[in-house]
Amino acid sequence: MNIETFWSLVTVENTTPSEVNAVLKSRLDSLSNEDLQAFDELYSRQLKQLWDWSCWGAAYVMCGCNSEYDYLDFCNWVISKGKDVYDSFKNTPDSIASLSDVPLKDELPYPYIDEMDLVAGLLYEEKNQDELVHFNVVNVPVTGKKFKNNKKALKGTYPNLFDKYWFKA
Repeated sequence: MNIETFWSLVTVENTTPSEVNAVLKSRLDSLSNEDLQAFDELYSRQLKQLWDWSCWGAAYVMCGCNSEYDYLDFCNWVISKGKDVYDSFKNTPDSIASLSDVPLKDELPYPYIDEMDLVAGLLYEEKNQDELVHFNVVNVPVTGKKFKNNKKALKGTYPNLFDKYWFKA
């Protein structure tokens, strides 16, 4: 499994967040055990690269993301958007503001996909009655300098996200 194959499998377009895991599972179903394991390792590597305060700050401004598990689900959503969105977000977190297809819940941004990071491991277990070693990113320290949680700092760091999503009270 190479990185290009990984991105072709994990990029899920034109579907709702609730359908992404089923689509991904159907794509992974024909993979060998070795490829499932390689996919899972590549997925974990992509998650770890997003486990950074500058990216988390963008998620906080966009949708109030304030727990490790919410941020993990946000990262799953970013990964599902594909390599270009992922790379842009990783390098310039404020760039995520340019997306127009952000899911909503109760008319608020809800860019989360629950348990997408578990799909390959669960499929492997289903096929083999054995578990893959699971990398849990929430147990890894967040890298970088923690974002400042005040309006002025957030607006200065994430101007596009702030203008698009921040509550204007």
